[in-house]
Amino acid sequence: MNELLLSAAKQLGVATDVSAGPGAGFAGAPVWARWPRHPLEVAQEMLNQIAASGEDVHVRPLGATPLWRARRGSWTYIGRFEDAVAHLAIHVVEGRCRRGSPPGTSIDRAARATAR
Repeated sequence: MNELLLSAAKQLGVATDVSAGPGAGFAGAPVWARWPRHPLEVAQEMLNQIAASGEDVHVRPLGATPLWRARRGSWTYIGRFEDAVAHLAIHVVEGRCRRGSPPGTSIDRAARATAR
C-alpha cells in the first residue's frame, strides 16, 4: 500500500489492517494475527465514506484502460483506482478544512486533525 493511500485512510479513519483473536475483547488477551487490508478494499471503503458524507464526487473508469478518473466539481485526477481515490480523499479533506464542515462528520474530524 502506498503512502498516499495510507495517509488518506488515516485522515478519514479507515482501517488499513485487520486482526484476528480476542484482542481488546478480553483484558490482556493477545491478538493472534494482524495483516494489511488489500489496497482496493481500503480505497473502496474510503470512496463509500466520502460519497455517504454527501460530497458530489465521481470515480469512473477511463475507457478501456486500467485508469480511473476521480472528480469533484472542476477538480479531477486520473490514475489507478486506489491512487485516484486517495487523491480525491485528500482533496475532499483539504477542502473541508479550508471552509469548515458539518460538525461530527468523520471527514470534519480528519480535517481538524490535519489542520493542527
